[in-house]
Amino acid sequence: MAQTRAPGAGKIANGLTVGDTSIKKKPNCPKQLLADQHAIDAWHSNLGIMFDRQSFAAEDIPHLINYCNAISKIIKLEAELTDIKKFTDVSSSGSLKLHPHVTAHNLIVNQSIRLANQLGLSPMARARMLSGGKDDKSDEDDDFNEY
Repeated sequence: MAQTRAPGAGKIANGLTVGDTSIKKKPNCPKQLLADQHAIDAWHSNLGIMFDRQSFAAEDIPHLINYCNAISKIIKLEAELTDIKKFTDVSSSGSLKLHPHVTAHNLIVNQSIRLANQLGLSPMARARMLSGGKDDKSDEDDDFNEY
């Protein structure tokens, strides 16, 4: 019987790092490239997570900047969408359609999810990092083995 574990519940295998271990100091916060204080806060918290997990590399910086700015935009759009009446708008033909803020919110949320996956900040990306990209599934778990 194969041993299984919940995604992200394991620890990093010995010698397995996905970041650049030669980077010992966190890079300075690029405040001029971040949208506002929400983005700056997201930078510090997520960079800290990546350093703790040893998953940070210099090439992650542009993705982290984009991710932090996306988080800031999500926070601003959610503040705009406090009233359910703001979720829909009336089209020129008189029918209801999604308000442009809702559409923008959905696009930015999807962008932030993709960036989080690239940075290892989502549960599935973290599980892949912790397993070293290896498939934990054994041959006896394969339903199609008998064919």
